[in-house]
Amino acid sequence: MKIRTQLFFAQLPTLLIIGFITWFFIFFMLALRDKADIILVQNFKTISSMNDIHKYLEELNELYIKNPQFISKEPKKFNSLKSKIDQQLFIQDKNIKNDEEKKLTKKLEESWKIYQIQVSSPSNNLLSGEQKKYQEVKETIDAINTLNLEGLSQTKENFTLFISYFVIFILGAATVSLLFGLYLSWFFSGLFLKPLSTMRDTMRQMGTEEKTIFLNLKGSEEIEKLSNEFNLMSIRLQGFQKDSLQKAIESYETIKDALDSWPEPILILNQISNFTCINKAAHKILKLSQDHNKIPSLFHVKADWKTPLLNICNTVLTTKDRYHPDKEKDVLSLIVENKKAFYLPWAFPIKKSGADYPSSLEGVFIILQDLLHKPLSSATKVDAYERIAHNFQTPLNDVRMAIHLCSEGTVGPLTDKQQEILISAREKCDQLAKLTQSLLSLSTHVKKELPSVQNVDLSSLLSSLVKSAKLEADKKNTSILFETPPYLAPLKVNKEEVETILRNLLQNAVYYATPGSEIKVLLQEIENKSIEFSVTNHGPLIPPEYRKDIFKKNFKVPGQSKKRAGLGLYIAKKSVQGMKGRIGFRNAGKNGTVFWVKFPLSPTT
Repeated sequence: MKIRTQLFFAQLPTLLIIGFITWFFIFFMLALRDKADIILVQNFKTISSMNDIHKYLEELNELYIKNPQFISKEPKKFNSLKSKIDQQLFIQDKNIKNDEEKKLTKKLEESWKIYQIQVSSPSNNLLSGEQKKYQEVKETIDAINTLNLEGLSQTKENFTLFISYFVIFILGAATVSLLFGLYLSWFFSGLFLKPLSTMRDTMRQMGTEEKTIFLNLKGSEEIEKLSNEFNLMSIRLQGFQKDSLQKAIESYETIKDALDSWPEPILILNQISNFTCINKAAHKILKLSQDHNKIPSLFHVKADWKTPLLNICNTVLTTKDRYHPDKEKDVLSLIVENKKAFYLPWAFPIKKSGADYPSSLEGVFIILQDLLHKPLSSATKVDAYERIAHNFQTPLNDVRMAIHLCSEGTVGPLTDKQQEILISAREKCDQLAKLTQSLLSLSTHVKKELPSVQNVDLSSLLSSLVKSAKLEADKKNTSILFETPPYLAPLKVNKEEVETILRNLLQNAVYYATPGSEIKVLLQEIENKSIEFSVTNHGPLIPPEYRKDIFKKNFKVPGQSKKRAGLGLYIAKKSVQGMKGRIGFRNAGKNGTVFWVKFPLSPTT
C-alpha cells in the first residue's frame, strides 16, 4: 500500500464524521422548514378565511338592514354571498389545529345557520334576534382570528427557542466529533509513519558504531524502497569512508617520509614549546624516542641545548619575525655517534592563515644546519628549498582536502575516536602547509649551479610520468594521449631536474584541463639537434597581459590558480635555462594551450 493511500485512510474518520454532521444538519433543517411552513400556512389560511367571512357577512348584513326584503327581491345576490361564506367555512373545517379552534368553528357554523334563518323571516325591529346573531357571528370570527394570531406568536417563540437549542447541540456535537476525528487521524498517521521515526533513529546511530547499520522496515511501498536504498547507501558510505581514511593516512605518511628524508634536523613547536613535528634527524641528535609524543616538550632536551632553543622560540614568538643566527655565538655543539657535531639554528614564525588572524602565531619552525657537512651554495640551497616546497604542495593539498571531507561528515558520520584522529591530522597538515611557506621564504635570487649530468632515456622517463599523471586525470574524467616514439637519442642531463620539469608541466596540464577533455603529449627529435617535449590541454587560456609573467616566481594568473604555489613554471624555466635549452607556450585553438620544452642533444657550455 502506498503512503498516499495510507494517509487517505488516516483522514477518512474525520471526513466521515464531518459528512455525517453535515448530512444530519441539512436533513433536520429541511424537515424543520417543512414543519414551520405547515404551521404558518395553516394559521394564515384560517385568518384569511375569517377575514373573508367577516367581509361577506358585513356586506350581507348591510344589504339586509337597508332592505329587509332583500333576500326575496334579490335571491341571486344573497345566494352568492351565502356560497362564499359557506366555502370559507369549508376551508376552515379542513384547517382546524386544536380542540378550542374546533369548538369555535362549530359555534360559528351554528350561529351562521341561525342567522340565515332569521334573515329569511325578517321583522321590523332592527335590534331583534337577527342583529344579535350577527354580532355573535362576528365575535366568533374575531375569537378564531385572535386564537390563530396567538398561535402564530407562540409558534414563533417555540421555533426561536428550538433553533437556539439546536445550534448549541450542533456546535457541541461538531466539536466533540471533530476532536474525536482528529485523534483518530493522529493515531493512524502515527501508525503509518512509525517506520520513518525508526529510520530517523537509525540514521542518528550512523557513525557512533564502527559496524554497518541496516534497516528492515515494513510498511508502504515507498518506505520499503527507501529502506533498501538506505541499506545500499550505508554500505557505500562505509566503504568510501574506509577508502578516504586510508588514502588520507597514506598521503600523510608520504609527506612525513619526505620530511624524514631531509638530512638536517627539523623541529616544529607550538606556542608553549611542545613538539608538534620533528624529523628523524632531529630524533637522532636529540636522542628522543621514535614516538616523540611521549616526551613532547623542549624541557626534556639536554640542558646545553634546552636553554638556547627556548630562547630562540621566545624570540620568534615575541618579535613575530624570523630568527637569524650569529655564526660565531649561536653554534650548538653535540656528540653524535662519538663525533663532535656543530649546528646553526635557523627559526621562522608559523602564522595563522586567514584574514581574521593577521598577526597571530601558531608556533615556531626550526632548522638546524649541520656545519660539518659540505656547505651548500646559496643557489643550491634556494633550489632545494623551492623544490621541497613545490613537491609538497600537491600531495599536501590532497591530504588536507581528504581529511576535511572526512572530518566534516561529507562521506558519512564518524565515531568520536575517528573524529579526534582526523582533527589531529588536519592540524599537522596545516603546520606542514606553513612549513612549505617557511621553506619558500629561505630562497633568494641567486644563480643556480649546474647539476651533475647523465644519459637519460627521455621516452622511458616520460612514459612513467604519464602513467602516474593518469591517476589524477581519471578523477576529472580526463584522458592523456601519448605514443612512445620509436627511437630517441639519449639526453645527457640531470635526470632529477628533467623529471621535475616534465612532471610540473604534466601536473599543470591536468590541473587546468576541462573535465572530460583530452591531453596530448608529444615527444620528438628535431634535426638531430634537440628533443622537443610538448603537452596540449583544453582549458582556460592565458590572457595576453599575463603572458610575459607566466614564468616568474610565485606568479599566478588571477582567478585561475588560487590553490597553486606559482613555482612550477618558474623552477622549470630555471632548470631548462641551466641545460641551455628553451621553454615556452602558445595557444592551441580557441580553448587550448601548448607548453613546450626543447632539450639540446649537445649542450654548449
